[in-house]
Amino acid sequence: MPTALAQLGWTAAPVPLADAVALSGFLDLVPDPRGVRGRRYRLSALVAAAAASVLAGARSLTAITEWISDVPAWACRVLGFLTDPLSGTVSVPHPHTLRRLLVQLDGDALDRAIGAFLTARAAPAGPGLRAIAVDGKALRGSRTAP
Repeated sequence: MPTALAQLGWTAAPVPLADAVALSGFLDLVPDPRGVRGRRYRLSALVAAAAASVLAGARSLTAITEWISDVPAWACRVLGFLTDPLSGTVSVPHPHTLRRLLVQLDGDALDRAIGAFLTARAAPAGPGLRAIAVDGKALRGSRTAP
């Protein structure tokens, strides 16, 4: 398993599908190592599915591919896999396809994309009230201006 995906497993209180969908926006920074011909799945969908499986607890390539094979069709659509217009089914990649892709990915670019995602996830949502724990003694008289 790429170490960049392993750092996702250390996040506090992960929400696998929601976090993987949010991560897919950052995956545009990762160059696609596959040839132009024969691309059946989007790179962001494949890596987001692998990330969702890691966030769900997968710790090996075998566990990642099993999780992707077992996930419901609606979750595959949320992750970015396309629906077949004729049959209405969602096809998932073969485990060997995912293994080859994860081996070929630029580790530094994937690390930067996941790092940017984790930084954005940890950043405060916006201006608002911050909770500060104070015992009260140090603030005596701070309510009035000097």
